[in-house]
Amino acid sequence: MFKKEGFGAKLRQTRKDHKLSQFDFVSQLANSHKEFTGLSQTTLSLWENGKREPSFLRRIAIARFFAEGYEMSEQEKKFVSKTKATEVGARPSFYPVSITDIVITDFVNLSEKQADVVAQGHEHFYKEALTETMAAFPPSHYAVSLLMNENAIVGHYISNNAGIIVSFCFIDNSVAFKMVLDLDGKFSSVVLPTRTTAIASFFQDLHFEPYPTASRVKFYKGSLKDLYNNPFFKDLLNNNADLVRFSKAQKG
Repeated sequence: MFKKEGFGAKLRQTRKDHKLSQFDFVSQLANSHKEFTGLSQTTLSLWENGKREPSFLRRIAIARFFAEGYEMSEQEKKFVSKTKATEVGARPSFYPVSITDIVITDFVNLSEKQADVVAQGHEHFYKEALTETMAAFPPSHYAVSLLMNENAIVGHYISNNAGIIVSFCFIDNSVAFKMVLDLDGKFSSVVLPTRTTAIASFFQDLHFEPYPTASRVKFYKGSLKDLYNNPFFKDLLNNNADLVRFSKAQKG
């Protein structure tokens, strides 16, 4: 468990436990999150020797990088209490939904009932009609992947052959994780919609670039493999939204 007191010593030991050199650790951090762009081995040495202290956001991020918890001081808890209202669009997965099947069909071949569920899910997620979002892209052949729990649709994504995902909706984060896994086997680079301004900002922090469209929905382009392997994205899929909140709070 990381905490402010003794952070440097804990960081040094954890890095060594993971068999990471200072160079490799600095490089991996910078490639995973823009908060660490420009970080040098000299600065890392100062942190590990207790001669300098990383910011609160960086301390939280480093703990998340190693998939470890962070014990907050009373002062840090006061800061956190002011950021709890940040909307990140996550839904808790108290009872993870099992996926019994993934049905893939052409968008034009959806049944009336399926099309209605997909359209309602998209509008609920993105506050824009699906037809409007799709109209923001050139005409294309779209396939729909329906994630099923028995006869119920619990998630969907709509994609074309170029890796443009015009809709990505899920009932909880356990379903979202399975959708990302399913996408990982199909595309190397993707264009993905984001649900909230906090998540949009977080995508940019993870080195995804804005993809301009006429849609009110924000889209970002990047490597799906890099995203899937990113420790901070994995942390988000595991319902740990603290880093998203703190990043948003730090940016005002």
